[in-house]
Amino acid sequence: MVQNVAAWVGYEMYLPFKEDGRWGLLLEGYSKGNDLVSELQGSFYRVGANYYLKNGNRLGAGVAYQWDLPYDELSLPYNNPDYRIYEQFIWRIVKKEGNEVWSQRFRMEQRWLGRKDDPNSTNDHFDYYKFENTLRYQVRYQLWFKQRWATVVYDEIHIRTNAASGNENYLDQNRLYVGTAYSLDKRREIRMELGYMNQIFWKAPDTESGLSRMNHTIRITLTTDLPFKRK
Repeated sequence: MVQNVAAWVGYEMYLPFKEDGRWGLLLEGYSKGNDLVSELQGSFYRVGANYYLKNGNRLGAGVAYQWDLPYDELSLPYNNPDYRIYEQFIWRIVKKEGNEVWSQRFRMEQRWLGRKDDPNSTNDHFDYYKFENTLRYQVRYQLWFKQRWATVVYDEIHIRTNAASGNENYLDQNRLYVGTAYSLDKRREIRMELGYMNQIFWKAPDTESGLSRMNHTIRITLTTDLPFKRK
C-alpha cells in the first residue's frame, strides 16, 4: 500500500438566506497538496442549494468539480477532471443546549471522470468520460467542551454502487477524521477546524494499477452557518 502525507486547506459554508429560514446555499472548496503543500494533489469545488426542515434536518442538491493531478506512483499519469451532480440528506440530533451534536449525512454523487485511451498522451483531449455512482455515508460527532472550543470526530465511507466485479471494489474509500474547532464568534456560526484525516482508497478510480493507498492528511477548514439576513 502506497502512503502519502497530504494537506487540504479550504472552506465548507452552509449559508441560509434568512435566520431560521428554509432555503440557503452550500459552498465548498479545497486546495489539496501532497508532501503537505510542496506538491499539488488537486482542487475541489462544490455549490448547491439547501432546504432546512423544521426539525433541523437538511436536504440539498447541486454540482461539484474536481481536478486531479498525478501525485504518486499509483496515480493516472495525466491530469483529469471529475464532474459531479449530488443529492444529500443531513439528519441532526442536538443535545445539552447545543453543546453536543450528532449528525448523519447521506450523499449520492453521479460522477463523470475524464479518461484517455493513451495514458501517455500529452494533449488536453479526453477520449471518454467514465461514469460512476457513489453513495457516501458520514456519521459525525461534535462536542463543545468550552464556549469556543469543540472536539470533532467523523467517519465517512464511499461505496461505488456500479462497480465492476473484476477491476473495481464496491468500497471506494474511507475517511476517519479527528480534530478540533475554534469558534470565531459567540454564536458559533464561524469556525476554524484543524484535524487529521486518515484516508484509505481501495482500487480508487484515479489509479490505473487498481492498488490501494493511504493518505495521512492534515485538514484546515473554515466552516460557517452564517445567515445572509438576521431576523
